[in-house]
Amino acid sequence: MQYQYKAKDQQGALRKGAIDAKNPQDIYEELKKQGLVLLSYEEKESNHPINLPFINKVSLKSLAIFTKELQVMIKAGLSLSAALKAQGEQSENKTLKQVALKLSKEVEGGTPLSEAMSKFPAVFSPFYINTVKSGERSGALEEVFMSLTEQIEKDYDLQSKIKGAMIYPAFILAALVVVLILILIYVVPSLTKLFKELGGTLPITTRIMISSSNFARSYWWVIILGLFALYYALKLMRKTKNGAHILDQLKIRVPIFGSLVRKIYMARFCRTSSTLIKAGLPLIQVLETAQTVVSNTIYQEELEKIKKKVENGLPLSTSIKGNEYFPVMIHQLISVGESTGKLEESLDTLAEFYEKEVTNTTAALASLIEPVLIIIIGMAVALVVISVIKPIYGITDML
Repeated sequence: MQYQYKAKDQQGALRKGAIDAKNPQDIYEELKKQGLVLLSYEEKESNHPINLPFINKVSLKSLAIFTKELQVMIKAGLSLSAALKAQGEQSENKTLKQVALKLSKEVEGGTPLSEAMSKFPAVFSPFYINTVKSGERSGALEEVFMSLTEQIEKDYDLQSKIKGAMIYPAFILAALVVVLILILIYVVPSLTKLFKELGGTLPITTRIMISSSNFARSYWWVIILGLFALYYALKLMRKTKNGAHILDQLKIRVPIFGSLVRKIYMARFCRTSSTLIKAGLPLIQVLETAQTVVSNTIYQEELEKIKKKVENGLPLSTSIKGNEYFPVMIHQLISVGESTGKLEESLDTLAEFYEKEVTNTTAALASLIEPVLIIIIGMAVALVVISVIKPIYGITDML
């Protein structure tokens, strides 16, 4: 808590300032150390910044740096509360800075770190919290933070590769949309006047383009409202059980991209399970955490079925066998891991395989999208030529 105070120094001069303290007694003690005599104090009003997720969000890169530095500090002999406080003082991310300082106070007050982290679900995932909890139980918090850093870095690399491959196609499509909008708003209206003055029958494509242009200029607000309505409708649909089920089913069934999404889920499942098993968590808890990491209701339902089979005494490989959402290779390698007592190594191997598959599939998609974009751009140019330039030549012939 922060307080504003008024105090006198040894020369009797008035001093004002702000100080962090748990209670007024701490203010008095701290100012006494500085050679000041407390005159009065009042609690400082805290400023609550506007919570904008896209501004205050903690990125995977920031979280990886935070975790790595915690591991290094603990290894160097710092207490957990001191390490968290140091992180709060030096972190560049404002959200992570505030969270680290709050965690430091919680831990200093006797709260387990995993329990304190659970109060910040926007920053720490269930996977992160459960892994830290396992480290607290085993007393190997340093090793757990090292494992978490590796996992987060791999997630970040995978995410970066996917985003990097999609930047060029997204830019081209955005540029095409902007050009078409400019043609509809500025070019077509000018030509419409000319067509009306000279008369003549216009091609159907030209009439469609003119009607589209008139609608866009007269009812642009309807289009914007429609887009917002569609966005919020999908958002509300996502919150309902049936709606989320339909959208998630579509996500994994859509041609080309569905295969990539399924591979991403497999990579997450295998990597998460491997990390948690290494940390010493029981298999049931591993599967429960994997359900939160694989953010798809279809896979969550399937993992729930698998978990119930494991609870009934079946091995993980047998529980997965025959499930259409988990490839045969998953069952086979997990079976090998169970028979050799090296399940986490088998899951590691599967995670690396699917991460490479995601990288290769993303690169292949980027290569495939380029010719598709060329075809789309060609069709757009052809439409403009037929709708705009052809009538102009017709008018020229009439003149």
